[in-house]
Amino acid sequence: MADETSSSRADVRRGTPPQRVDPDDDAVVRLSAAPSDGGPTATGRVVLELGRERIPVEMTVPAGPVTVEDLLPIVHGLSSLFATRATARVEAEGREISCRAGCGACCRQLVPVAPAEARALARLVEAMPEPRRERVRRRFDAALDTLEPLGLMERLDRNRDDRLLIAREYFAAGVACPFLEDEACSIHADRPLSCREYLVTSPPDLCAALSPGIEKVTLEARPSLALLNADLRDGWMPLVLSLVQDAQAPPSPRDRPAADILKQVIGSL
Repeated sequence: MADETSSSRADVRRGTPPQRVDPDDDAVVRLSAAPSDGGPTATGRVVLELGRERIPVEMTVPAGPVTVEDLLPIVHGLSSLFATRATARVEAEGREISCRAGCGACCRQLVPVAPAEARALARLVEAMPEPRRERVRRRFDAALDTLEPLGLMERLDRNRDDRLLIAREYFAAGVACPFLEDEACSIHADRPLSCREYLVTSPPDLCAALSPGIEKVTLEARPSLALLNADLRDGWMPLVLSLVQDAQAPPSPRDRPAADILKQVIGSL
């Protein structure tokens, strides 16, 4: 991951929001997944080659072995970097991103998440104060109650090659994301990578009906796919199964250094 590293218990750049991708004065994009308990960290730097551009990215991570979800703020930051660059490119071409707060047109689609994202979403729900936590849990239960008679989850387990067909049937069921509130994402800062990477320039009505003609914006890289390669668990799953998976799966392994995981993520971009 790094060509420069350092470790310390203090004086570390912490709390960098995952969505912040503006470079500092020295043109370095700085991302942080420093532990909230103030534990030891390591800092490394990589250079992303995007076309003819070279973008230095400095990452602060927990020292020692970590879980993949410990590093999600870094992967979120990388995703935001590519989304920001794609947005700038679209605007330079005279087009406009249709996605904005209050438009939940795409929030009834099947949202694929990596195991680490599912675990992080479950932890997010667990940390919510009542009664919000119970309301969100009920939405997860209601979504599964609607989907179970259709057998979509079982079919997805048996044959993921039919994902597009199953995704259309999922959409037709009208199951809203459990985190959708007032047609807006209630966990926007922590939303999954696939949501961050879904940008369109076409009218929202097309997304609302999953109609032909949706104009998706192409990103230079897809961190959502890179994360799957680094997670080493059983592929992606629908977001609505996050709480079930968290209750049934063993604890996330804390057996790899952050640098090893991020090398695999960045190498898969």
